[in-house]
Amino acid sequence: MRLTDDGTAFTVWISASETYSWAHRSGSAWPCSQLSGHRVRATFDTNGLLDYAVDGRDCYDLDCSEFNALIADHVGERLTPDHPCYFVTVGQFR
Repeated sequence: MRLTDDGTAFTVWISASETYSWAHRSGSAWPCSQLSGHRVRATFDTNGLLDYAVDGRDCYDLDCSEFNALIADHVGERLTPDHPCYFVTVGQFR
């Protein structure tokens, strides 16, 4: 996972192998994952999601619960609870 943070917004890139590993992890699998094996890019600010793409495509119909869980699990490792975007990406889902 790669993350760029400008203080009030950030963009995260999650690779296809990372989404596959996340969806198939032991004890917490996502068996009907739509994102497994796909690249995900998402940009957030303090109001929430600004933009996203799956495999480089902007318009992709996906399960928002899975998307939110994927982002929260990955970004939660990198953002501190006092980050302005923490609540909209991690805090509300934990």
